[in-house]
Amino acid sequence: MTDESLEMRAAELQTAFVAAYPIYVAGRLVELHMAAPPTMRAAIEAGQQRLRADLSELFARPVVDQDRSPLEVFQSALQAPTAALTAAGVEPAERDPVAVNALPGDRYDLAPASSQVLGEVAFHAHLAWGVAKAAAVAGVVPARVDPPRGGSHHPTVVLVGSDAADRAVLADAASTGGLEFILWRNPGAIEQGLALLAPVVAFVDLAHGSADEAIRILTVATVRTVAFGAGVDDFAMARYGLLGADEVVERSRLFDRLEDYLPRQV
Repeated sequence: MTDESLEMRAAELQTAFVAAYPIYVAGRLVELHMAAPPTMRAAIEAGQQRLRADLSELFARPVVDQDRSPLEVFQSALQAPTAALTAAGVEPAERDPVAVNALPGDRYDLAPASSQVLGEVAFHAHLAWGVAKAAAVAGVVPARVDPPRGGSHHPTVVLVGSDAADRAVLADAASTGGLEFILWRNPGAIEQGLALLAPVVAFVDLAHGSADEAIRILTVATVRTVAFGAGVDDFAMARYGLLGADEVVERSRLFDRLEDYLPRQV
């Protein structure tokens, strides 16, 4: 994949995300049964302008320095509509602890968890960009490195997620099995981490805003990837399998039988 192809996909993604923004925000307010205050139109325009500017800034960076995903940029651009709702005295939405932990500033549950909800054009543009970026990253980030010479080297287990409980359980299980544990919070951390080590397995929380991109990057680096989440069905298994996940499992099953998904030391 050439740099020109990645730039073209980035331009297509920016256009699609910016076009989807006002439609998505208006539709999300209807879904949440929230009356838009008179200032919402201006807030949506401000958010749309910020999204365009922030995506331009992100895509102008070298590929390995793009430390946020386009979806994270979209989520951040919802600050103006959030502020408009706050100023109008609208009651915050009820959110589950996982969502609060992942996006504490998203008081009204406006942030999309996946580009799928932004419409078909935006979703497919996001997928196409992700494939192009993963191919570009593969050309500059080593997929495998030799372990350090001398001393002991423990295989490494990685979590891509933001849930503190998941982190604690995985870290404890890894330690018990004589494995190292590392948390990678976003695609930039994944790319930088892959330049230094080769994990034996990576667990990706599908509730994470960058799950799709994380799976693609890990797949290109040939890391065994286990995607997990609530409500995993046949569609999710097929979709994330196509993105490159080696296994797609229900969250409860994963943590009930975690030892089955961790390598055994011999």
